[in-house]
Amino acid sequence: MRLCATISLLTVVLVSLGSLAAPRSDFLFLDEVRVGMTGIGKTIVSGDAISEFAVDVVGIIDEPGTLSDFIVVRVSGEAIGRSGGIAQGMSGSPIYVGGKLIGALSRAASWSKELTPIGLVTPIEPMLDVLGWAQTASARPDDGAVLSGVALVDRPFAPSASEVAAAPNTIFAYPVSTPLIATGLSGRSRAILMDGANAVARPAETLGSFLPRGSLGEGLSGLSALSLDLLPLSGGASASSGSASAATLVPGGSLGIALVSGDVAVGALGTVTYVEQGAVIGFGHPFISNGASDFPLTTVSILETMKAYDASFKLGTLGETIGVINQDRTAAIGGRVGDRAATIDLRLDIEDLDRGTSRTVRADVVREPRLVPNLLLTAGFEAIDTTLDRVGPGTVEVTYQITGSGMPFSLERKDVFLSTTDVAVYPPWQLADIVAYLEYNEFADPKITSVSASMRITSEIRAIRIENLVLDSFVYSPGDTVKFTLVMQTYQGEQIVRSGQLTIPDTLLADEIVVRAYGGPRMLEGGESPQVLEGLADVIDLIETFESYETVTVELFANDWYASAGGDSLYGVAKASHEYPGYVVYDEWEVRAPLLTGSGG
Repeated sequence: MRLCATISLLTVVLVSLGSLAAPRSDFLFLDEVRVGMTGIGKTIVSGDAISEFAVDVVGIIDEPGTLSDFIVVRVSGEAIGRSGGIAQGMSGSPIYVGGKLIGALSRAASWSKELTPIGLVTPIEPMLDVLGWAQTASARPDDGAVLSGVALVDRPFAPSASEVAAAPNTIFAYPVSTPLIATGLSGRSRAILMDGANAVARPAETLGSFLPRGSLGEGLSGLSALSLDLLPLSGGASASSGSASAATLVPGGSLGIALVSGDVAVGALGTVTYVEQGAVIGFGHPFISNGASDFPLTTVSILETMKAYDASFKLGTLGETIGVINQDRTAAIGGRVGDRAATIDLRLDIEDLDRGTSRTVRADVVREPRLVPNLLLTAGFEAIDTTLDRVGPGTVEVTYQITGSGMPFSLERKDVFLSTTDVAVYPPWQLADIVAYLEYNEFADPKITSVSASMRITSEIRAIRIENLVLDSFVYSPGDTVKFTLVMQTYQGEQIVRSGQLTIPDTLLADEIVVRAYGGPRMLEGGESPQVLEGLADVIDLIETFESYETVTVELFANDWYASAGGDSLYGVAKASHEYPGYVVYDEWEVRAPLLTGSGG
């Protein structure tokens, strides 16, 4: 929320129409707007029919720059009454005075001097600039139209009546929120979509804990962090059979932005402000302030505008993809009909081994790095929860495959996880961690085109616990062979005894050796440096080669003689591994033994 600022007369930037096919007479610019002018706004309240509402110009908010200038208007009429005021989804509604477009309704507002609903209109100039249609020239609004001595407070939510009454010279503005539509989501997957890691924390056992510099998915945020609101009701399945089409993409009509489409669908809806030769602008405010973007542009069918005490909203469904939203700027979103956004083909196959049932979830996901991990996390939880129809313990085997046009080869990885409380947590978080690490590697854009995960889940606890590690001697010398016996126990089952050996390098200088048995991957020790990565191929190889939890490793460590005194300088010297497919090996056991060197050290 920006600080209150007394409105002052400052230069604003207007647009010359040299690059517009439409004549200047189709628009009314900020310097031509006068108090008392009347006009109409256009929006959809129900169905696909465009309704009109009345507009009266109250004045102009003129602040530094051009992106904080607004036209203050009263709104009234049947469409406003049916909607319960200015509803979510109305943002972008075109406002006309004398048949000329002045801008888009972008915010609702409260002002003690106005009892009827008022709103703020984003002027058309910066909206046209979003598409690069114009060159700039200097001008200023009419002095008589500027609301002198009035302060503007822009806030994320509506003020209380007492706040408004206590500040008669203040207009409180709040966005006409871009409502999110989510279909195919239920239960906690909706919470994960909006709250990310705050809804379901990432378990420590996923690769995010072991990859160098940590995973950028560790602090995974949901869509609420981008000031988006999820509608309390779903409009139903993606509506490709409705009457909405590219031909209905007209001022006052609806448009959508698809983040996920398919068996799971997530997107946003708003209103079209202006269309010019296949180019479109709308909203009158940003979506997620993404700048240059690559989001699918879709049709929308509005079912109804729902009145609500806190904020009315349009209930609708996203339809077919008809273009791309390539600009997400302060004043508007913009895009083109006919172009195609790059998306990720997602496929999740889940098999419930206990009930003998399976499900496949298919969807297209936007290829936006800061959104993809959370969208994958959401889809993964939804797929698992609805297939299992339970939340509880179990073991899951999962195989991931990720391909991209910027990747030197596809990534393939197999994992096994278990939980005594919630087995669904692991596969989606592992996938989100991997994709986040790929997206934000420092070498090259992977340009991910497809992501798949195949999961086999049972409620059985398939676990092997490390119970003991015994060495064949109490003391060793460089060059010796260390023979070990590893004792393990399956969960509520039989004991497993495994033998092996490790060779101590004959040049090793250390006071002692440490032999450790552990399951799965491990953290770097104090005497070890992260693997040096020289390209995207190394990143993929690193992800693929981390041990899964079905692997038990017995590893020999030594302390670096040349490390500073008192420091932890352990480093790996030699190791032996064995896999137990379908089982999770957990716990660890460590044995230390003196190392006698030739110098007597």
